[in-house]
Amino acid sequence: MAGVNSVSERLSMLMSCYLDGALVDGEIDEVVAALDSDLDAIAEFHHLKATRRAVRVLPMLDVPLFLLPGGHLSEQLSAFLDGELTTAEIPIVTEHVLTCIDCRHELADLDKSRIAVRALPGLEPPEFLSLQREEQVRRRGWRAAAVVATGVAAVTLAFALGPFSSSSETASVTISDLDARHAAVASVPALQVSTP
Repeated sequence: MAGVNSVSERLSMLMSCYLDGALVDGEIDEVVAALDSDLDAIAEFHHLKATRRAVRVLPMLDVPLFLLPGGHLSEQLSAFLDGELTTAEIPIVTEHVLTCIDCRHELADLDKSRIAVRALPGLEPPEFLSLQREEQVRRRGWRAAAVVATGVAAVTLAFALGPFSSSSETASVTISDLDARHAAVASVPALQVSTP
C-alpha cells in the first residue's frame, strides 16, 4: 500500500481490494469507517460496484492468436497452402512457420488433409440428377428448333413480300439516285491545286 499519495486514492484502492476480498483486518476497519461517515466514499463505492458488475456481464472474448506476438496463424496457414496470401503476408507466415513448431505441425496436417481429399475417388451423380439433366437438354433442343423454325418463317415471309417478290412493278432506282442520296458531304472546302 506504500506509494499512494492522497487519502482518496488510498481509500479507492482499499475499496477495490475490499470487493476482491483481499484486505487485512486493519484495512477492513479503515474502509468500514469511511463508508460509515463519508458520503463521497459511499458514492464511489457504489460506482465501483456497478462498474465491476457491468464488467462481469461482458462476454469473455478470446483474442485471436495471430494478433498476439508469437501467436499461431491457423487461418493464414490454410491460405498459405492455397496460395491466397498477399505478397506482404507470405514472408511473415514463412518466418513464423520456421520458428513455431506447433504451426509447422498444423501446416503439415493441413497439407496431408488436402492430399487425402484430392485422392478421394470421383462420384457419379445420383440417377435423379441425370434424369433432370436429360430433361433439360431435351427442352433446350425443342426451344432451339422453335427458334430456327421462326427464323426460317421470317426469312420466307420477307422474300415473299419484299423486293425479291415477282410482282409486275419494277424498281425505279437508278445509280444516280443512290449516288445523290449517299454522297459524302465534304466538311472542308476542296483545295485548288494548280499545276505548273
